[in-house]
Amino acid sequence: MAGRERYGVQNSDDRIFFGANYIVVPTEKNTAHAISVCRELAETLGFARITELSTEDHDRMIGFVSQLTHCIAISLMTCSDNTHLSDCTGDSFRDLTRIARINEDMWSELFLANRDALLREMDVFIGEISELRELIRRGDREKLMDKMRLSTARRAVFDCADAENKEISASALSHTQAVDGIPGKD
Repeated sequence: MAGRERYGVQNSDDRIFFGANYIVVPTEKNTAHAISVCRELAETLGFARITELSTEDHDRMIGFVSQLTHCIAISLMTCSDNTHLSDCTGDSFRDLTRIARINEDMWSELFLANRDALLREMDVFIGEISELRELIRRGDREKLMDKMRLSTARRAVFDCADAENKEISASALSHTQAVDGIPGKD
């Protein structure tokens, strides 16, 4: 699970996999040895966490963490044609829309290949944003704050896991640099 919003060899980065997650999706066609080779490849490339998922769990997870987030970014950039957004934009909008600079050939193919799972995740998201809209419409500050507290708590759990990935990755990078004789960054 590594990528950038800019594509092409001119935007390549030899450390793109360090700290990233790697998902192995074993099927009945795979041998134990083949799965082991995939895991070893991920370790060699510096991925921080290696997870095995069934094909169904993979499609659901990718539909949520990758494809839905791209759909949200696309929607944010296409719902307003205001050409002066950059005059008033802060970091939150930049962070949320960074991935809207998209490779339309690749992402349209990915969306359609995982259509069922992505549509389910979009429906859940539409339900959540509709609920948030209704709380704002009703002026229900307490329930709105409850939703924000839940979001903050879930993000804290995510941040802890992300920090753990970064520690694993830093350790792997240091080891790789020592083995390869690559000087570390200051």
